[in-house]
Amino acid sequence: MDLLEIMTQIKANNKRRLDEWRSKAYMDHRLSELVAFAVNDPAKMPKVEEAYPFVQDDVDQTIQVSPEENDWKKDQALFMQQAQRIRQFNEDKKGGVESES
Repeated sequence: MDLLEIMTQIKANNKRRLDEWRSKAYMDHRLSELVAFAVNDPAKMPKVEEAYPFVQDDVDQTIQVSPEENDWKKDQALFMQQAQRIRQFNEDKKGGVESES
């Protein structure tokens, strides 16, 4: 390769790397927005298709879950969260009593 070809290759590599960084920065920013939704107001959290429009084709090909199954899974998740909170409260309460003795 002569000097001109090498310089062209270097510029192309730099452009590709910059494009990758931009893409990563965009995805990091979108992720931080979704985390903010999940922490502050989970009810307003956008669906995957709304947050990442480029996955629309993949979602259309997946098997859709029935509404009854969704309700069951939501109830199960809520129950598991409540059970975890109760366990954590009991552990905290037990730990506080032991440390005072």
